[in-house]
Amino acid sequence: MLRRSLLGLFMGLTASLWGQVDTTDAPLDDNSATQIQIENLVDDADAQEFDFDTEFENLEIYQRNPLDINKASREELQALNLLSAIQIQALINYRNRFGQIFSLYELQGVPTFDQSSIAKILPFVSLEATKEMEAFSFKRAFKYKRQQVFMRYQRNIEEQAGFLPQDGEDPDFLGSPDKLYLRYRLTYKDRLSMGLTLEKDAGEEWLTPFSQKNQTKLPDYFSAHFFIKDYNKWVKAIALGDYQVYFGQGLTSWSGFGTRKGAAVLNIKRLSNKIRPYSSVNEALFMRGGAATIGGSKWEATVFGSHRFRDGNISLVQTDSLDDSFEVLEVSSLQLSGLHRTENELEDKNSLQQITTGANMTYKANTWRIGANVVYNRLSDSLVRTPRLYQKYAFNGQSLLNASLDYNLAYRNLQFFGETAVSDNGGLATINGLTAALDEKVSMALIYRNYAKNYQTLTGNAFGESAGTNNEKGLYMGLNANLGRGLSFSGYFDLFVFPWLRSNIDAPSKGHEYFVRLDYQPAYRWNLYFQYRFEQKEGNRSDNATPYDYLINKKRQNARIHFRYRLSREWEIRSRAELSFYEDHEFSKGFMMYQDLVWSARFAPLKVQTRFAIFATEDYDTRIYAYENDVLYAFSVPAYYGRGSRFYINTSYKFNRNLTLWVRYAQTYWADRDEISSGQNLILGNTRSELKVQLRLKF
Repeated sequence: MLRRSLLGLFMGLTASLWGQVDTTDAPLDDNSATQIQIENLVDDADAQEFDFDTEFENLEIYQRNPLDINKASREELQALNLLSAIQIQALINYRNRFGQIFSLYELQGVPTFDQSSIAKILPFVSLEATKEMEAFSFKRAFKYKRQQVFMRYQRNIEEQAGFLPQDGEDPDFLGSPDKLYLRYRLTYKDRLSMGLTLEKDAGEEWLTPFSQKNQTKLPDYFSAHFFIKDYNKWVKAIALGDYQVYFGQGLTSWSGFGTRKGAAVLNIKRLSNKIRPYSSVNEALFMRGGAATIGGSKWEATVFGSHRFRDGNISLVQTDSLDDSFEVLEVSSLQLSGLHRTENELEDKNSLQQITTGANMTYKANTWRIGANVVYNRLSDSLVRTPRLYQKYAFNGQSLLNASLDYNLAYRNLQFFGETAVSDNGGLATINGLTAALDEKVSMALIYRNYAKNYQTLTGNAFGESAGTNNEKGLYMGLNANLGRGLSFSGYFDLFVFPWLRSNIDAPSKGHEYFVRLDYQPAYRWNLYFQYRFEQKEGNRSDNATPYDYLINKKRQNARIHFRYRLSREWEIRSRAELSFYEDHEFSKGFMMYQDLVWSARFAPLKVQTRFAIFATEDYDTRIYAYENDVLYAFSVPAYYGRGSRFYINTSYKFNRNLTLWVRYAQTYWADRDEISSGQNLILGNTRSELKVQLRLKF
């Protein structure tokens, strides 16, 4: 008790160092903690795959209905997606040992928690006493519901070649340059969610034929969902329409973005609820049908079924038999872009069907859990990939079955976790890890993966250097240390081997990568960090003139320094400088610098965010990615390459508590070229500009 009393007094005194931070109505896309979270999760090519609105829109629900930190279960803490497995275990151990937490600042006494991690979760947690979970009632849910409508307009100002007539013929793109987005969502706390999403990409028509076989014209992309959480004591979740499935560590099914290597070096363990509603615009990363989770205190079962149309490269193949010859459909690849701008792209739209079914059974005790997973996929037409040696072990056919066992064991400050899976061709994959709080200030993570070259999956997405969850062995080690007085260190080292050929790599290959980062945040108002990343991989020599390809080491390096300072309640500045280096048969380099200015007016509900950046890279291999503030749920992480400058201005105005308007304008200028991009995306000129307008109505 004496220790708790002294700790409470200490936390009360240190609270004044943080200042009074009101996060009740702070937009998620505006605060710097969200920017750091995004940049920790996505980097380089992964930025193009990250499903922003799916990952962050649920945080708005927690912002309105904070999670009670004293009563939150492991699963609820995992659903926040803001804490590592080590931090979640440390919090549970702390509650078990000391009982109720009386102040959020007391979290500084929880091992592995520091000011930055506490600031990250502050808007979404509380200390209010949690009542017994209320029985779900549609009457209550619809009486106290919250509804939102988003309407977004987006357009590139300069005309692209695909919109212009060519040689007297009609443009390649059938639709207008406007990108349109409409979404409606109804929620009640985190217990009920239902919604509808419509989208038209630039170059697409608003109404397009559903497929080549079905010429019924519908919105190019539409998605709807209905989701209930904790319907009663036994029914944990029900999903209808579009949803996502997350099993184990992702060897059999992981529908959305999976955390990979990044600045959050300890976040290597996959954490998610088994099923989640889907309302985003990625046209590939979801299921369509129904799913449910039922369970008791010690067990839990999830079943799902999905039937959806997929885009694919389709070809008619002439087949001869003894009696006759006929044509059959074959699919050479599944398309992920979701673009339907041209006649050729429309031919591939919804050209095949995919049925996916699966189940999970989990038994859990206080300190351990074990689960069994099975996932079955069937395509309406055979997938026959283009014959290439590197694709020798890739999946071909119509059906695929995967099964796996996953586990988690917590012992004091240690957590062991993993999953082992098999595909119906006999291919094996396994991933096993350990996270540990070595003491109150030092934590580590270790993960080993071994995905056989013949392991096959259509829905898996596990931790690794490359996508595909096959043909990879690796060992990852991460370390985080709180050095005191606002100073912290994080880093990782990853060693990986590819036992078989890969695209443009004509032999088995290997590589390694390491990352170090030093953060300094002595107060809430400002922080400074430096990070360095080095990666070496084997690959084909790009200028090889001999008859046979051979491998050389390709090296990539990035060094960054970043500074943020909140001058007052109205003004904040952010500055960054970054260098990039790439070595193949030649050495190239690049740099980027930017200055951000953020202004929140006191006299009106107006916020302005602006940036000016200059960049110079010698080639695309030295490109540099950087997060940009955007309209709500439309985050932007563009690549800076070539030589030039870029600026954007992003404004938001809240007319009243129910109506908010965002307007964003961005332009990139290149000094080293007279035309941008190529093919249908070609722009004759050296600037590319974008206008985006979004309106949100809450009622």
